[in-house]
Amino acid sequence: MVYDKHIDKTEDALCELREVYSSNEVDRFIDGLESGRINSEEKVIKFTNFIRSSDGLTQLEFTRLKRLQDEGFIEKFATNYNKRYSTCHMLMDKMRSGISRGIQMLEKLCDKTRSRRQSKPKRKVIDNSKMGNSPYNSTLWGLEYYIESVHVLYSEILDYKTHLSECIDLCLYIIEQVAYIRSHPEAAHEKHRKSRQEVLLNSRSVVKRLVDMNVEMENDLMKKVEAWKQEKKSIEEISALLYHELDENEYNDWVISEEVMAARRQGITNQERALWGDDKQQVMRCRTAYSHIDELKPEGQKDHIGGKFLALLHNWSKVQTSRGVEYWLTYFTEFYKASGGELTPVKLGAVKKGLTQIVKAEVTKEEVDQFNLELDSLVKKHMKNESES
Repeated sequence: MVYDKHIDKTEDALCELREVYSSNEVDRFIDGLESGRINSEEKVIKFTNFIRSSDGLTQLEFTRLKRLQDEGFIEKFATNYNKRYSTCHMLMDKMRSGISRGIQMLEKLCDKTRSRRQSKPKRKVIDNSKMGNSPYNSTLWGLEYYIESVHVLYSEILDYKTHLSECIDLCLYIIEQVAYIRSHPEAAHEKHRKSRQEVLLNSRSVVKRLVDMNVEMENDLMKKVEAWKQEKKSIEEISALLYHELDENEYNDWVISEEVMAARRQGITNQERALWGDDKQQVMRCRTAYSHIDELKPEGQKDHIGGKFLALLHNWSKVQTSRGVEYWLTYFTEFYKASGGELTPVKLGAVKKGLTQIVKAEVTKEEVDQFNLELDSLVKKHMKNESES
C-alpha cells in the first residue's frame, strides 16, 4: 500500500510529530514489525542501518538549529530567513532530513497489505503507522522473545526518536519566543533598540556622508511607518509589527534613513548623536558649556586643560555608557578648538587617570558637586531660550 508522506510545515504538524516521537510503547514497535513485514534478520539489519544514518543527519541538523539560536536569531530584529516563509516553515526546512526520514521510519512500520481499490485516496503515514497514531495490537510475547538484532533496532529507534524530539522541541521553543516578542511590543522595541544601536555603530561614516550630501531618504517603509504613527501607533507597537518581517538590508536602510532625517531635523551631528542619542537638550547644554569653558579658568600646566578637570567635565556631560572616553575627548577637543578655546586639552591617559581618582574618591564628593554647580551656572548664564534660537 502507498501512503501519503506529506507533512504541512505548520506548528500544529510539528506538535503532532512531537507527540508521536515521544511515544515508545514496545507493543507498537512489535506490531509495526509484523505489519511492515520486517520479518527476517536481513530486513532488520537493513532497517537498523537506515535508522543509524538518519539519526546522524538529525543530530547534525540539531547542531545547525542550535547554532541559529546561539547566533541570535531571536535577538535580531531583522533576519534574512523570514522574508518568504514563516518561522515554522523556515525551521522545518532546516531539519528536512529529520522530517522526511522520520516519516520514512513511520512508513516502514505501516501495514503492507496491498489495497484492492487503487482509486482510494492515499492514507497519511502518521495516522496509519503502528508507531504513529494507528490502532495497534498488543503482543502476547515481549521483546525478550526476539533475536538480538531486533533489540538493537528498537534501541536505535528510541535514540533516533529522542533526537527527533530534541530538534522539534528546539523548533517549538524558537517559534514560541518569536510569537511572544511579536505579541509584546515592549520586548519587540527592546530588540529594535539594540539592533538599531548596532547598525548605527557600524554606519557612522555613512550617516555623516548622507547628512552632508542632503540625499533624499524617503522610502516605502518610512512612509508605512509614518502612516502607522499617524494612526497613533506607538514605536513599541510598530516594532512588534516589523519584528522578523524585514531582511537585514531593509532594516539597515530604514535605520540609516531615519537617523539621517532626524539629524537634519535636529541639527545634531552624527558624533553628538553617538554620544547623547536623541537627547537634544543635553547636546545643547554641552555645546554651551564647551564653548565657554575657559571662563572657569581650567588652565593646568603649560597652557593645558588638566586631566582631573576633563574627567569631571566628562562625568558632568552624561555621555552614553556605550561610548568610551576617547570618543568623547576627540569630540570635545574638536568642538572646543572650533569655538575659539585657547588652551590645549591633555591626552587620553591623563583624563583616564582623573576618572580613576574620582572612582577611588581621591577627588571628594564636595569637589564633584562644586564642579557640577559651576557648570550648571555657566550653562544657565549663556544658553539661549529656544525661542531665541
